[in-house]
Amino acid sequence: MRALTNNLTKDRVVAELRKEILYGSYEPGDTLYQEKIAEELGVSRLPVREAFQILHNEGLITVKPNKVAYVNEISLDFLRDHFAVRALMEKEAARLACVNGIDTAPLYEEYRKAETAIARGDLSAFDDSNHAIHAMIWEAAGNVVLERMISSIWNTMISSEETALEYAKASNRDHLQIIEALEKRDTEAAMTLSENHVRRSYERIRKRICKTVK
Repeated sequence: MRALTNNLTKDRVVAELRKEILYGSYEPGDTLYQEKIAEELGVSRLPVREAFQILHNEGLITVKPNKVAYVNEISLDFLRDHFAVRALMEKEAARLACVNGIDTAPLYEEYRKAETAIARGDLSAFDDSNHAIHAMIWEAAGNVVLERMISSIWNTMISSEETALEYAKASNRDHLQIIEALEKRDTEAAMTLSENHVRRSYERIRKRICKTVK
């Protein structure tokens, strides 16, 4: 995991740990230690402890009294529900960004940064631009509750899968189409494209999980 250099809240810790579990960096049965994770992320133990409780409630981990947690098998029901909620929120953020109007110049700039990162195979840099694009749309929606909620369930795409780079290319093609729809203030297109973008992530993780189960 990379150190979190901004927005050092339990939400970001939750998002980082959830991503590590969903994309297979942590396997079922792996042990998670509060102190170790806090050190890796560059945060105090408090947000890690709070993140553990949230992930425990989601069923992704089991927390023990000794500040240790164990990764659970991922439920396909959880995965479906998680991405269904995220798709709804991304669609609404895109709709509101269209209604409010959004400066697409910074979005295009991050899109180009992402293309450069992909060209050199730098998935970490791609992920930074990936998050920046989404975060700008959430902010443009003008709904602080929506922005906080969607940020809390955000899943980055960095992984060691052989197909990760191809996925990044497809993801950034989605970004370009979404940005173009936002620029035209085409609400229906922006909403549909945003939903499909999230569903691509869902299918990728679902296939990985099903393959693992087999």
